[in-house]
Amino acid sequence: MTASTELVASVEIAHEARIERVPSGAADGPVLRVIPGDAVRVAVLLGRDPQLARAMAFGALAGGASLVGLVGTHDGRSFLERAELLRDAHPDLVVALAPDRRDADGIVELAEALRFGCADQHPLPHILVAADERIRDRLAASCRANTIEALPDVRLPAGREALVARLRAVRRRAQGDVVLRDEALEAAARAMAVDAKADVVVLDVTGGATSVIHARPDGVVLGIHERLGVGAAADRVVARAGLDRVRRWMPRAVEAPALLERVFNRARWPDAIPASVLALSLEMALAREAIAHALSDAERAGASLEAAWAAPLVVLTGRPTLISRAPGDALVAAGALAARGRVATLPTIDPIAIVAEMWPRRSAAVRVKDENGVVEERVARGSFLLVRTKGVVEIEMPRTTVRPRADHLELGVVIDARGRPLALPPRDAERIPTLARWYAALDVLPAETR
Repeated sequence: MTASTELVASVEIAHEARIERVPSGAADGPVLRVIPGDAVRVAVLLGRDPQLARAMAFGALAGGASLVGLVGTHDGRSFLERAELLRDAHPDLVVALAPDRRDADGIVELAEALRFGCADQHPLPHILVAADERIRDRLAASCRANTIEALPDVRLPAGREALVARLRAVRRRAQGDVVLRDEALEAAARAMAVDAKADVVVLDVTGGATSVIHARPDGVVLGIHERLGVGAAADRVVARAGLDRVRRWMPRAVEAPALLERVFNRARWPDAIPASVLALSLEMALAREAIAHALSDAERAGASLEAAWAAPLVVLTGRPTLISRAPGDALVAAGALAARGRVATLPTIDPIAIVAEMWPRRSAAVRVKDENGVVEERVARGSFLLVRTKGVVEIEMPRTTVRPRADHLELGVVIDARGRPLALPPRDAERIPTLARWYAALDVLPAETR
């Protein structure tokens, strides 16, 4: 039975190995639960349209699912090779995409390979079919033991929304009236964008997942959710990025075997708080790579996040704290209530810093005005520095009339003239001092690293 959110006394938010209650203390009424959701493995049977694979990848990212196998009607594999691939994928859900009637025979042959390869799997995967009724009937005749459901064309927004809703339903399994964490974050981002009348970007990095969400004031939300994280999913980050790409962000020399052991220890100790500078550096390195790969996957799937980086408000809810931060799990709790149709009071977002990014041809002046007066910094290419501030802050930058402003900043103004993408020296002797300077500029690590 679904509990009315009007009666909810508190929200319980499940992390990897603990549960937080917002507000804290004993609940006198119904409790709404927020969970990460189960992992969902999705295999795809594709027709001839090359856009189908990208559309499916986009939908899987939006729904927080993992694509474990794509098999096409014209991919050149034999029947046995297709069956073996689908068997090894062990999918929870299969999506058959055949909008072109000429794909009917080919998609039925793929369904036969699925039936042959997954015959011993229990339970059998459900099949979602985006095709006309005649093709759907032929698939049902080939896979009589599987549950088959119709799905709109995933190349269209309505089809993608239907796919995301179905994927989230599978991720909830039979856990009752729960809200998925990514679902709550999207609802919170939408509410913040409407309230601020401006674009909002929410970044959430936890032990098991990474979310990048762009919300517009008109209510449109684009969410990308990957099973890459800094705890239980840390090994997935290393598998995707490679150990060297994680290691390159460490501000000290670390041998590969020692770093690999630390990565797998992160997966063995969920929700562990970093107890050393090295552990904290590793967590930050994993978070960087997790976000980078989520964005890269989104770009390949055709989910453009280019407009998101012009958003005036960026909020981080997981471990990293760079621009603004939602305290504790308050934003997730508010989003969970909003996802259930209740108007929830958004928590106060702690402003951390204004980032002034620039790429000057020659030395340029940046003026920072606050309660203490005006500070002028000469900025050259490659500079990275922090100007600490007090009270109301306003920035004047060269060649623009835009003056970023904030009532208060916990950290101050970060002036970043390093360019993009960041150029890291390949050799440790040059790279480590460079990283140490960047970390020291923001004072983000304890003094023993300096």
